[in-house]
Amino acid sequence: MIVKIFMYLLAIALSIAFALYLSASIGWTFVYVLVLAPIFSLIITYVLSRKSRVTLSADIDRTMLYKGETVTLKVTAKNRSIFPVPAVKVRLSVPQVLEPAESASSLVISIMPRSEAVVEMQYKAKVWGVYNIGAENAFLHDFMGFFRFAMPCADSVCEVKIFPDIPEIPGDAPLLRSAAESARFADDSEETKENDGLNLFAGMPGYTHREYTEGDPVRRINWKLSSKRDKYMVRLDDEIESIQQNIVLDTCGGNDVYENERAVEGMLAAALGLLKCGFESTVYCRFNGVYETFAITEPADVSALQTRLADYRFSSADDVMDGKKVRSRIPVSEISADGSAKAIMLYTPLFDRKLTAEISAAEEQGITCAVVSSDSVSVGSAYQVWRLNEDYSAELLS
Repeated sequence: MIVKIFMYLLAIALSIAFALYLSASIGWTFVYVLVLAPIFSLIITYVLSRKSRVTLSADIDRTMLYKGETVTLKVTAKNRSIFPVPAVKVRLSVPQVLEPAESASSLVISIMPRSEAVVEMQYKAKVWGVYNIGAENAFLHDFMGFFRFAMPCADSVCEVKIFPDIPEIPGDAPLLRSAAESARFADDSEETKENDGLNLFAGMPGYTHREYTEGDPVRRINWKLSSKRDKYMVRLDDEIESIQQNIVLDTCGGNDVYENERAVEGMLAAALGLLKCGFESTVYCRFNGVYETFAITEPADVSALQTRLADYRFSSADDVMDGKKVRSRIPVSEISADGSAKAIMLYTPLFDRKLTAEISAAEEQGITCAVVSSDSVSVGSAYQVWRLNEDYSAELLS
C-alpha cells in the first residue's frame, strides 16, 4: 500500500512539473485526472459493494470421495452491475489433508459488466474425515488499489467427506486371536462348546463344512477356509453365531488427524478380520450424540459401515451438547442392555486418564475393555492395551 501511494504521489508531482515547464494545458489535465481518479474509483467500488451487486459462491463436483480421488472446487464471482469489477481477491480455506494440484492459496478475479467469472481448482484427498473447503474471506478492491470492501462468504464454503480405507490384516494377527478368545470366554451361551480346543485361525478344523450354494446365509461362509480352497465353504453348525465381539469407536479424538484416521481404519480392519475368521461383531459409533449399532455379519456390512463413517466426527473433551459437556465415551448402557458378550474392543486416538476412569466404571458393570490405541502419547491404562501401528498391526503393551 505504501508503494502504491508513493507511486501515485510521484505521478501527480511529475504531472505538475510537466504543467509548469512543458505544457500547462496537458499537464494540469493530468493533475486533475490523477486527483479525481481515487474519488471516482472509491464511489464506483462502493456502489458495486452495495445490494449484492457482486456476489461470490463456490461449489464442488462431488461431496464424498475415497482417499486418492480428486475434488474440483469451482469459485464463481458474478457481477450484476453496469460497471466492471476491477478485482475480487479471495483467500481460500483448504485443509492440509487436501493436496492442491497447484499451490495457490488465493485468487484474484476480474469481472466484466453483467457477467460472471469462474475459477476451478483441483484437490486430492489424503486423509479420512469431514472438511470444509472454499473461501475463507473475500474483498472487493477499487481500480486504484487503495480501498477494499469485505464480501460475504456464506455461500462460498462447501463440505467434503472422505471415506476411510478398510485395511486388511492377517487372520492370525495377535490382536484378532485375543479378540476371538475374549468373545468366546465372555459368551454366556449355555450350549455345549464341543470345539473349545480348536485353532480358530487355521481353517477352523473340526467344524462341518460343505460348498456354498445359492440361498445359504453369507454369514455362514468360512472366509479363511474358502480362501485356501478357492471356493466358498459354509459351516453347518450354529454355535459360531452365538460368538460375537463388541467393537467400540471412541467419541473423543486428538489433534493429530492421522492418529484419528488410524483408529477409524483400524476398527474397520478388525471388524473385517474377525468376520473372515468366522466371528460376527457389533460396532458402536456415536453420531450426533446418539450411539448407533452396526451388526457385522457379512462383508457388505463392513462396506456399509465404511460409508457411514465418512460422516463421523470425533469430539473433543471440551465439546458441549445441549448445554452439557459430552462425557460418555463407552456405551455402557447400550452394551449391557444388549445381553451379548461383555468383552469389548475399544479403538481410541485419545487414550487419556478420563477414558481410563470410564473403563474402570465399565468394568464395574461387568464389561471388560481391551483398548486399541493409535495415540502416540497415551497415558491411560486398562487390563489389556494394544498399540495400533501405522500399518495397522498391533502390539500388546500390557
